[in-house]
Amino acid sequence: MVDIVVEHQWKSEDGEEVFRIVESIVEMSNGGKLPAGFELKSVDVLKDMPKAICRWDAPSASALSDLVSQVNPPTEHKISEVQKVL
Repeated sequence: MVDIVVEHQWKSEDGEEVFRIVESIVEMSNGGKLPAGFELKSVDVLKDMPKAICRWDAPSASALSDLVSQVNPPTEHKISEVQKVL
């Protein structure tokens, strides 16, 4: 498993669709319905900004990129492996 952060940014007019997708993914995560090997650790939305930071455990950054591509959120996103320091 790899610790991964996904930074999402969207246009204001896409906010409703973005939050609909987030709710769906959170429900899947809580219901144990994400694909094997994927765990959504957190979703943090930046206050007063159309931006969110999602933290995942996943098999690899490329596997998570493939999953995000299947969901196709209306966001610009950057996927990065991270190393926890604290």
